[in-house]
Amino acid sequence: MQKSLRAWMLGLVVVAALLSATARAQEPRVRAVLFYSDTCPLCHKVLEEVLPPLAAQYGDRLEVRQVEITPAANYELLLRMEQVHNVPPDKGVVPEMFIGDRVLFGLDEIRAQLPALIEAYLAAGGVDWPEGYAEPPAISTWPLPTARPTPKACHICDEGDPVVRMYFFWSSLCPECHRVQDEVLKPLQERYDHQLVVDARDVEKSPADYDLLTALERQFGTGEGALPVIFIGDHVLHGEQAAREQLPALVEFYLGQGGVDFPSLAGPAAPSGTPTGQQPAIHLAYFFQVGCHECDRARYDLQYLQSKYPQLRIHEYDIQEHAALAEWLGERNGVPLNKRLTAPAAFVGSDALLGDGVNVRTLEGAIQKYLASGSAAYWEGQQDVASAAESILSRFRSFGALTVAAAGLIDGLNPCAFATIVFFISYLAFTGRKGRDIVFVGGMFTLGVFLTYLGVGVGFLKFLASLPFLPAISRYLYGFTAALCLVLALGSVYDWYQARRGRPEEMRLKLPNRLRRQINRVIREGARARAIAGVAFATGIVVSLIELACTGQVYLPTILFVLGVPAMRIRALAYLLLYNVVFVVPLVVVFLLAYWGTSSERLGQFVSRRAG
Repeated sequence: MQKSLRAWMLGLVVVAALLSATARAQEPRVRAVLFYSDTCPLCHKVLEEVLPPLAAQYGDRLEVRQVEITPAANYELLLRMEQVHNVPPDKGVVPEMFIGDRVLFGLDEIRAQLPALIEAYLAAGGVDWPEGYAEPPAISTWPLPTARPTPKACHICDEGDPVVRMYFFWSSLCPECHRVQDEVLKPLQERYDHQLVVDARDVEKSPADYDLLTALERQFGTGEGALPVIFIGDHVLHGEQAAREQLPALVEFYLGQGGVDFPSLAGPAAPSGTPTGQQPAIHLAYFFQVGCHECDRARYDLQYLQSKYPQLRIHEYDIQEHAALAEWLGERNGVPLNKRLTAPAAFVGSDALLGDGVNVRTLEGAIQKYLASGSAAYWEGQQDVASAAESILSRFRSFGALTVAAAGLIDGLNPCAFATIVFFISYLAFTGRKGRDIVFVGGMFTLGVFLTYLGVGVGFLKFLASLPFLPAISRYLYGFTAALCLVLALGSVYDWYQARRGRPEEMRLKLPNRLRRQINRVIREGARARAIAGVAFATGIVVSLIELACTGQVYLPTILFVLGVPAMRIRALAYLLLYNVVFVVPLVVVFLLAYWGTSSERLGQFVSRRAG
């Protein structure tokens, strides 16, 4: 009887385990793909701040593939998925995430929308890998392969145990390399003993080892990444972070596969710095501008194409520092006057690509035209490059005051600045400030914008424009602009309608009584408009630096170039002042309208009280 009971109990346990396993297998799961770059600060924020909490929250129900876009195969996967999901060539930006039928661009979209999308897809029964996804050979996965238990003292292992062999390229002058050696490789070698063989090669001391590194990178389809570089199986790890995060799990993964030998070259290592197969070099001039988001994506495109076409030689120029060269190339290749001195821009042979036209498809099309013949760096050593400066000066002489003023007015219609000043005005109105305070704070914000553009124009503050956090703030403010303007527009129309009906109590753009009392308490405790004005002034500076790459068309770059010509400096400075004064006119109009609007609202409330 007892044996029978034990048998029944054992059977129930087995059935329960099978049902539990089946339930887990049928549990909805969301799968997504994240494309990132090791050199992208915003990507690391997604990897370090956004994904880990979601991984802890959802566990096995969420699986994200992390694809670093440096290897050519990975970048081609990104391009293929962008094509499948109808992403315009000028739209893509890393970090970029594909989940279901949705594509999320940049840190802010991923941070704001990913949690809700995960919940929605889980509620719908889960979602598989996005359309167009196929795992390439050099991919980083999250979660990485599950580690299996391994004895710490591997010197007692059998001789037939699997062995993982890998290359470690480093430099004695590289601090990151030393940290990886001491903090990553050494513990792994102590743990696995003879099961892990590391061939360490100092590329600083051995030209042959450097040639091997470049040949392996070429064979794996990667660009020149940061040291240290690790080749293990089908994976390439560039930099300290990749080694720390991925190498331990990859060692476990390949041990579980029965081991892996050193990566082998298909042929002898080609001398570094020379094209393979004696293909003629293709020289390309690429012009960028500090703070230009389109330039960032164009640089990724070029890095990918350089890994795909080893004969491609890229010459990078800051367009403000090399305006004469950009003008000369534009004139030689038939670029219209109103498009010169703009970024991004690429010139190869007789082809010129500008702005949105600088993308991987157009660039590759231009490069392929010169695969057989090559394309020289024909702009180097040309005596007539200097004569292009005269062309810029001639264009400047053709400018009239009205032309410069019109350009400043058009550029002054700046949504980022508008959203920010509306925020300050709304805050002041909500806190009960008078119209005079609105003018004061709005004036300080406008002064910050004006002085920043003027300072950049005369050569000051240039280093500030290259601050790495500005792109992140810019993307945040663009989203803030759209949301704030939409809410305020709808609220204003509704309030106008209620005011026309004589029902001011039903207006929406007002504070709840509780919040109003709290604000009044803050005001009584000594909040000052001058403190808000200081913040507004500083914000005006930051917003201006963000928008530098998005304004000016051809006029502002031309004026800035002419400022360096002593004979025409006074006229150029006068035009710069005119441009900046007219540039801030829309801002002045906004806060003056707010000032008059506040007075009109008080008058309307007075009439409403007397009429009721």
